[in-house]
Formats: sequence, structure tokens, C-alpha cells
Amino acid sequence: MSQTLQKCHVFNFSESYSYADKVRKEIFEDDFLANPIEVASDLEHQILKPRKWSLLHDYIDYVVRDDLKFYFLGGGWDYEDVNPVFSMLDAHSVKYLTLEQYIEEHFRDDETGETIVVTEEYVEKYKYEYAIFYLKDIVLDSLPSMIVPEVFTLLFSDREAMKVFNLKVADMLGSRTARCTYWPKWLERALFCREKGLCAICKADLTSLHHVNGKLAIDHIVPIALNGVNDPTNLQILCEACNGKKSGKDVVTSNALPVFW
Repeated sequence: MSQTLQKCHVFNFSESYSYADKVRKEIFEDDFLANPIEVASDLEHQILKPRKWSLLHDYIDYVVRDDLKFYFLGGGWDYEDVNPVFSMLDAHSVKYLTLEQYIEEHFRDDETGETIVVTEEYVEKYKYEYAIFYLKDIVLDSLPSMIVPEVFTLLFSDREAMKVFNLKVADMLGSRTARCTYWPKWLERALFCREKGLCAICKADLTSLHHVNGKLAIDHIVPIALNGVNDPTNLQILCEACNGKKSGKDVVTSNALPVFW
């Protein structure tokens, strides 16, 4: 019997590429949209020990929510502004009531008490309430949890972006973090797979599939000495030689990747 992967996320990617591009541009801008230190969900623990929900997850979540809120709170808001969220909800198979269904479910005829026959008059009367007090909650409660992991997966492979992100985190943090002395197995495996079994800098083969020279090390992209943190986004796999050459003052990584053909 063939063995299947037990933990897989079915990626939709309908919005994830555009959000990944937006977040990446924010990372490389002079100023962040928001201070990642201030939007961190558990900063004290996130910088001390790698956690699966990283500082970048929190920052992506902030960017996605800020963008989604704009569909409901933009200047000169009109009901037509929410139209894009319907395709997002449909793409991610999120169930919701249409405006007509919402009116039928929540309102009754004042005189007869029976279900309203939805007319243009009722649509006009209740569309604001539907969007602001119903649809907005559906969007913010459902979409970020689906979009954020996809955006993180796209950006986590971009080590240059991770370097810049963590340089800014280090600058904003302004203090040295204690070095983590134990790396969890899930992190080691994730970094090894991201690096495709190669040293992040020199691309030496660390798989040990056909040789015995596969000794590797987990390295801080932004060193602890430069206020680097133990967040997964600040870590990479290096070969023994590159790790030995890299000093506590060097910020070195590479976006070189093996191509498919």
C-alpha cells in the first residue's frame, strides 16, 4: 500500500500571491505598514524559542486584515465596494447568506409577520446593515486563517525577504535575545526541506544520501549579537564550513535555488 502525506494544506492561491507580493513590498519598504513587534501575538516567547506561529504570521495577518477591512470602511464607502469579497469567499468555499437570504432570514413583514418578499426597496434599506454587521464578520472570521498560512508558505522560501524582515525586527527590538539552545525536530525538518537539503549559502549537498559528509547547522540569519531572534523566519541551514566561516557580525544568506530544468 502506498504511503500518503498525512498533513497537507490544499492551497487555493486565489489571493495569496497578491498578498505575498504586498507583504514582500512592505518588508522592503523603508517603513513597515505596522511595527511587527507591536502586532506580535506573543513576542516574549516568539523571540526566545521557535514557534510554529511566527512573527511573520502575525505581520501577514495584520496586513491581510487591514486590507479586508478596507472593503467595508474605506472613505466614501458604498455597498459596491464589498463585491470583491464575494469571489474570495466563494474561492475558499466559505458559506454565507446572500443579501436576499439575509433579509428573508432576519426580517418579517411588520403587519403580517410573514417572511418579506425581497424587493429593491428592501435591498436598498438593508444592504448597509448586511455588509457592516454580517458580511464583515464572516470575512474577518474566515478568510485570514485560510490566506495567512498560504502567504507565509510563499514568503518563507524567500530568504532575502526573511533577512530584511529580521533586520528590521532586530532594529525595532533594540536588545539582545538569549540564544535558543535546543531546536525542535519540526523546525529542523522544515528548514531542511525549505533548503532542499542544501546549504543555504554555498549549496553543498547535506542530504547524506550518497556520501557521509552531511553535517549541518542551524544558523541565525541575523546573528544574536546583532539582536537577531530565535523566530523560524530568522533561521537557515548551513553546512559545517559555511557555519564556521560566518561570524557573529555577518548577515549572510542567499536566494539561490535549484531550478526544475
